[in-house]
Amino acid sequence: MKILIAGANGFIGSYLYSQLEKHVSVTSIDYGNSPAEKDYINLNLTDINKVSDFADNCDHFDVLIFLIGLAHAKGKGKDLPEFKKVNYQTLVNLLSALDVNNKIPEKIIFASTISVYGEKYHQSIYSEDLVKKPFSPYAVTKLQAEQYLLDKYTDKSWILRFAPVYSSDFLLNINRRTKAGGLFYRVGKGNKTLSLCNIKNIKTAVDGIIQGKVPPGVYNSSDPKEYTYNDLLTWSNAIRVIRIPQFAVKMLYHMGKLFNNTFLKENTVKLITDNVFPSDKIRKYISLSGDLNTSSTNKNQQDEQKHL
Repeated sequence: MKILIAGANGFIGSYLYSQLEKHVSVTSIDYGNSPAEKDYINLNLTDINKVSDFADNCDHFDVLIFLIGLAHAKGKGKDLPEFKKVNYQTLVNLLSALDVNNKIPEKIIFASTISVYGEKYHQSIYSEDLVKKPFSPYAVTKLQAEQYLLDKYTDKSWILRFAPVYSSDFLLNINRRTKAGGLFYRVGKGNKTLSLCNIKNIKTAVDGIIQGKVPPGVYNSSDPKEYTYNDLLTWSNAIRVIRIPQFAVKMLYHMGKLFNNTFLKENTVKLITDNVFPSDKIRKYISLSGDLNTSSTNKNQQDEQKHL
């Protein structure tokens, strides 16, 4: 089996490469200097001529894992063209070039995001069939890429909508929900619930798809359990926690709505409402067992907490 990972320099891409290359042939592509991968190709997927050259000369891959995206940046309305070029057009460029050469992979695994649903004040649970109303250019263009796959390669496509991803070595998506300016905080009682995705669950999902256990489709990818903000603080060994009144965050949320500020809307609504993205659909076929209990805080975080 031959696997192509597009977006190998990222956190998820480098992790999947390190896991998969132990057992199968893996080629990785990205734009920039090579990390540690042995079979790495520096390729700008926005350059259609270079993509065509790659497609002319590359092997036929059984599986494409497409992870290209502007990570942790969602942008403003004026940024839409740039996000479309990276999140949508790169996918179109690569698959179109492979198609011309009759090299479309049998399986296309596309990394999407739960942001395509658009967080809503009165919505707590976001299942795959919910109407999508993305706010940010990041989410809008990810949804466009999803639709491209469903229109052209529906029987070959697996779309994984990741909840915020974490591992013991990558805590950004936990820290941004529990810390500000290096200090721990809690909004209200800290009992609102949210979904996260242990990176081990992404590997399990990819394995299940490769092994033919999961049919083509769209799937939320998240831990089998939900967490409260108090759970995250406990897991982080937070000792001193600043308490922020919930009404203050609600005021910021309504200001965001009034001025159509995507950043304010997206980053406040998740603190004052439940945001659950269940992975029940994919767990009909495979078991996702990764959760906070299977990860431990890293040494740097623990050392930092001792000095609080």
